[in-house]
Amino acid sequence: MAAMRPMRAVRILLLIAACAVDGLKPAARKVMLIRHAESEHNEAERNWDLRGLLLKRDHGITTAGYAQCDALQAYVAEQRADAASPWADARLELYASPLTRAIQTALIATDGIDKPLVLLPDARELGAGPIAGRDSLGAAVGVLEILDRVSDESARPLAIERVDAARCEARWWSRWEPHVRARRRVDRFLGELADGGDGPAAVVCHSLLIRSILRRHCPDDGDLARGLIPNCSVLSIDVGRDGDGALRLANPALAFSPTE
Repeated sequence: MAAMRPMRAVRILLLIAACAVDGLKPAARKVMLIRHAESEHNEAERNWDLRGLLLKRDHGITTAGYAQCDALQAYVAEQRADAASPWADARLELYASPLTRAIQTALIATDGIDKPLVLLPDARELGAGPIAGRDSLGAAVGVLEILDRVSDESARPLAIERVDAARCEARWWSRWEPHVRARRRVDRFLGELADGGDGPAAVVCHSLLIRSILRRHCPDDGDLARGLIPNCSVLSIDVGRDGDGALRLANPALAFSPTE
């Protein structure tokens, strides 16, 4: 019997350790979700310009959008000078939607950061449909086409050599995306962020995508979830998983807006 006691003690210790590990919540990742600068589509909506809304897709940014990008770039530079900021973390990863307005915004806002800008198809805008939502549809496929389009649509030279478009070699958008498919795509996007690197991430994406994330995962933060995120604004949020693997988002906060 005496010989059994150490084995029993070991089993108990292993059981306690297993329960403790099972109950642990992995550390959340700090993510900065950034809405792109004002696009030609945004401008057309404001001016009730149906021609501008319907005859073109994948718009570039406007003159006002470039000014917003400059303000965002100044904010990012200020944050990178603060050692406590996630923007100053050496592990920072940069992502963007493959839509032209998001790539342009990301390249200008992070100018001077010597890191690749990885394009994530799942970060594209919601709302693609048979009639409406044309600006959620891409217009270029593959590295060369995408980079040519970004350059052609830009009023400024951009460091397009920083762009990693490896995931966009095939058509990366949906011509029609019903709610169920869109929801799965958003969860896939959040899951990739949660399971990614140990350091923070910055993602230039879109207003409806951000609002969908807030409504589903942070419903108590009503002002943010109900309202549109201003162009070039930065939403800071913690993205992780619970012990059972479920997505867990917390602490959403508007960290910067060029309108303020």
